[in-house]
Amino acid sequence: MSNSTHEAVMTEEVLENLILSKKGLYVDCTFGSGGHSSKILEHLDKEGKLVSMDKDRNATNLLSEEFIKDSRFKIINDSFSKLSSYIDKETAHGVLIDLGISSTQLDDSERGFSFQTDGPLDMRIDNSQGISAEEWVNTASKKDIEDVFWILGEDRFSRKIAKKICETRIKNPIRTTKELSEIVISAVSKKSKKHPATNIFRAIRMKINEELEELYKVLEESSYALCFGGRLAVISFHSIEDRIVKRFIQGKDRRYSSINFNYIGDKFIKPSLEEIKKNPRSRSAILRVAEKVM
Repeated sequence: MSNSTHEAVMTEEVLENLILSKKGLYVDCTFGSGGHSSKILEHLDKEGKLVSMDKDRNATNLLSEEFIKDSRFKIINDSFSKLSSYIDKETAHGVLIDLGISSTQLDDSERGFSFQTDGPLDMRIDNSQGISAEEWVNTASKKDIEDVFWILGEDRFSRKIAKKICETRIKNPIRTTKELSEIVISAVSKKSKKHPATNIFRAIRMKINEELEELYKVLEESSYALCFGGRLAVISFHSIEDRIVKRFIQGKDRRYSSINFNYIGDKFIKPSLEEIKKNPRSRSAILRVAEKVM
């Protein structure tokens, strides 16, 4: 594991609701810095197994001795939407999906995820493939940019910002996070404590990495991978993701599966005030846990 300051969110709540059998097979679909994976392994006996996935090569290449030497653990560098390629049908006792971006990724200026540090405008979780944020910002149509900012960013200044981007890129390509952030600021009036670029950077990241499409796929894949009685735990960080998860558990918006789920306990769990004070980035997290039923 890398020397990261990232803190896994709601670890106690996840463990309490996810671990049914200490001998079971569990999947952590978003390994990140290994916070959840480490805690899951602590709660399994010698017969238990944990498969962790992450398409960010930085996450899977720099493992600590804790994981390397643990025979119960396996790491896979791939998108969680390909879960069925690695987990046999109806074999997993629990699947954990922690959505969003990690502090490790946000704080690395070379990744281009944050408007708070200057760096190349990349934003790809797997930066070995796909188009970068720089390429998209400089080539997408004004209508496409407006739609992404409005739908994914839920930003009321979407048209103004898209117009400003298109006007700016005619003169010079937009290359860095600082340049993009300054364009956003110049296009809107800053009247709230929230930085004007917050929604815009999130929307671009979600677009570049096809995050909603990936979420739909991994939910479907998880429903097949879980055994009956197995549990699906999903941590989301904003309303669009949470709405998709909620409707999936309710049996709505399904693409293929017709498998039923029942909520475990409350329909959603929020981090404690103590955790929010310790880790402010956890404040928007929502955990939903459901059991696969006949």
